[in-house]
Amino acid sequence: MKKLVYLLFLATIFGQEASKNNIQNISIVSTTNVYSEFYDCGCPKNPLGGLARKTFFLKNMMPGRDSFLVDAGNALFDSNQINPDNLSIENKRFKAKNFVKTLEFLGQDVVNIGSNDFKGGVDFLIDITKESSVNFVSANLYDKSSNKLLFKPYHIMEKDGAKIAFIGLSQSARSNSIINKNFIEEGNRYISELKSSVDIIVMLVNVLDENLIDLSQSFSNADYIFLSGSSRRTEPRSKQSDSGALVYGGGIQGKHLSIVDIRIKVPNKAIIDVSSPFNRLQEIDYRLNRLQAKDPSISLEELYANQPNVLSLIEKYQKEATELGISLAGHQNRSTFFSIPLSPTIPDDKEVAAFIQEIADKADFPLKD
Repeated sequence: MKKLVYLLFLATIFGQEASKNNIQNISIVSTTNVYSEFYDCGCPKNPLGGLARKTFFLKNMMPGRDSFLVDAGNALFDSNQINPDNLSIENKRFKAKNFVKTLEFLGQDVVNIGSNDFKGGVDFLIDITKESSVNFVSANLYDKSSNKLLFKPYHIMEKDGAKIAFIGLSQSARSNSIINKNFIEEGNRYISELKSSVDIIVMLVNVLDENLIDLSQSFSNADYIFLSGSSRRTEPRSKQSDSGALVYGGGIQGKHLSIVDIRIKVPNKAIIDVSSPFNRLQEIDYRLNRLQAKDPSISLEELYANQPNVLSLIEKYQKEATELGISLAGHQNRSTFFSIPLSPTIPDDKEVAAFIQEIADKADFPLKD
């Protein structure tokens, strides 16, 4: 947890700098492939996830941040098959319907429609989403009989003076009553339509691992892509494409939050991804702190005066940290990516836990598997 707090502390420092200089500073917080999981994954060794933990984290680790809460798809069902496990379809519909209500309670902003989300039926999905305060989006799924979009294609939000468009896409959604138009063509059509009127374009893309292509180049005029369908999870130090959109996978079951912290000093200029040097700086700090822990009361130079090899390493770390700090400060527009595990060390938000318990009390089956 200390490592996590440190990372976000540094991100907050960027934000404090922003507030002093009228710099736009916002965060995009994404989940993916949550499958209506109200609780943690129940994994024996490391039970990650849970909506109450997520809320506690956002309230207490990111207080006062201008954050957009989004989901990249497959929020409601764990499969597009009828019976992948022992729950009946009616029980799964109960979970999905109440999961939408819980997202409303949490203040969720945008949810992309994934292929799994049709498991309860097209009419059911439209029914539970049409009156929701959550913005459900999909730019390439059409009703076969009317040839009209089933959902609105995108949603635009503005915070701290920055306008962001969230475009939803699904490659593999299938139904007899749906036309699934080419998601790349439809996505780029809306990118072209919106590019001049917003500051940032975010693609929420539902695509299976076996169908993954170079989405960074397929949507080269977008800024960020968050994936669902794919089980991949991006690490902060993962190398991104030198050009095109930045692509992030969040894994499954809502175990991790994918967070992009964005700082914009000069509008209409490129945003540079500094995740790799930022995380290297954090790693150096961790190693220097471990060396200092031997005796915090004196300097590192005094502490290891009789160990020239250690002193040489310390000097190397300090020099690299200085260079990284100068490099980071030199980027006027920058973004930093974090993959945050929702571990048992994060407490539950009491209000959300109570809200979920009310749902569990109404269910005639165990809400937690």
